[in-house]
Amino acid sequence: METNLTIFLVEDSEQIRDLLIQSVNETGLGSVIGCAETEDEAVSEILRLRPDAVVLDIQLSVGNGLNVLKKIRTLLQDSMPAVIVYTDYAIAEFSRRADYLGARYFLDKASDLNYLRGLLRTLGERPQTSL
Repeated sequence: METNLTIFLVEDSEQIRDLLIQSVNETGLGSVIGCAETEDEAVSEILRLRPDAVVLDIQLSVGNGLNVLKKIRTLLQDSMPAVIVYTDYAIAEFSRRADYLGARYFLDKASDLNYLRGLLRTLGERPQTSL
């Protein structure tokens, strides 16, 4: 079932970005409307595009995903997208910080790709107002 879910990727690895885009396209989970590799670019594009969901890595080529999360939470407040942290740094300290900053989910790249697909599918099936 294809959804209208709009997804923004914040990921500095081209290989991971391509994998995520391919997963979204092949499974009809929604559409990837943009990507960013740096903190500043991510914040700017998320504010401009207003996606329904953001898949956010912690380690970026410049800056980090937790700073992105903090900035968009401050700037978007009640209209913040569903943020899914998807990282190689799946440690408790980062998970707690992401939760505090408003991330809905915290996933490990090494083991949670199928879980990420399921989350995106679930988000896409919900009415947009409940994201």
